[in-house]
Amino acid sequence: MPLLRLLPWKQKLAIDVGTATCHISVRDAGLLVREPTVIAYDTARRRPIAFGAEAKQMLDREVSDVRVVRPLEGGVIADFDAAVTLLRHLIHEALGHRPLLAPTVITAESTRATQVEQRALINALRAAGAGEVITVPRALAAAVGAGIPMDQPECRLVVDMGAGSTDIGVISMGMIAAGETLHFGGDDLDEAIRRYVQRRYRIPIGLARAEDIKIMAGALSPDLAGEQMRLSELQGDEANGSGNQRLEGIAELLRASLKPVAAEVLWILDSLPERQLDEIVQVDSVLTGGCAQLRGITELLSEDLQLRVIAAPDPTSCTILGLEAILNDLDALSLDGRRFTR
Repeated sequence: MPLLRLLPWKQKLAIDVGTATCHISVRDAGLLVREPTVIAYDTARRRPIAFGAEAKQMLDREVSDVRVVRPLEGGVIADFDAAVTLLRHLIHEALGHRPLLAPTVITAESTRATQVEQRALINALRAAGAGEVITVPRALAAAVGAGIPMDQPECRLVVDMGAGSTDIGVISMGMIAAGETLHFGGDDLDEAIRRYVQRRYRIPIGLARAEDIKIMAGALSPDLAGEQMRLSELQGDEANGSGNQRLEGIAELLRASLKPVAAEVLWILDSLPERQLDEIVQVDSVLTGGCAQLRGITELLSEDLQLRVIAAPDPTSCTILGLEAILNDLDALSLDGRRFTR
């Protein structure tokens, strides 16, 4: 273990850099930052003017001389400079001051991150002020945060569905026995809704509005759907000449859009030895991430996978909770962050 990690005044952070949301926890202080992964720039002066929630409010709004950036796409860094600027701001917000020594940071990377993706994440955090950066596979961090035991040989399945990617992991003895990253998530559902509304109702909407539809009316079964939206809510009372017409077909759209996730999980399960597959069938499989909040998604996956699938109690916080737990017990982390036993 590096000597600097042992210094009592050297701060330690857990940072989950998600496509939609960035979480930062400080050891012994808990979760201090939960902000949208969004930054807005004054294009005339070429400087940032808003971060997090404030910047997100500017999405889909045509504001002169303002450019709104989401630095991550599909779970990986797409705009390095924007990611660094946003992370630097959020780290300072979490600490409340500039640290004397660069803090140790533990973060989650895609379960099957390429070397280029891993290096981009590490370099962005270091450029934002981090010192030593420890990476942990996202599926492992989510499993720890969901309370899956790390000291048992029996296999458990965890599926973390975030905004930009889905990480799938078969967990055994604190390691990922089999896993994959699918660059598909809640953002893709928003895009599917946006295109559907444009195609069927001839009403143009932005991704922020599509996300609202997903949250308010989205469900994987019409029987579970929330409040049905009227077309007038999307584009005024004159929308398509039928303001009282209700928005329909969202449940069917979401079910069809999620088929690639079930197919990827089945591909992983089919590759397992029969003994490991039998172990997974005997227990609950766990769904984490923001998409776990979609009504009916656990029932859909249970049906498609022929498994008992449940949502974690606090699905959007599982990854940061797992990183916190690992940060508090770094001696239990081994194999370059790929195994955690406690």
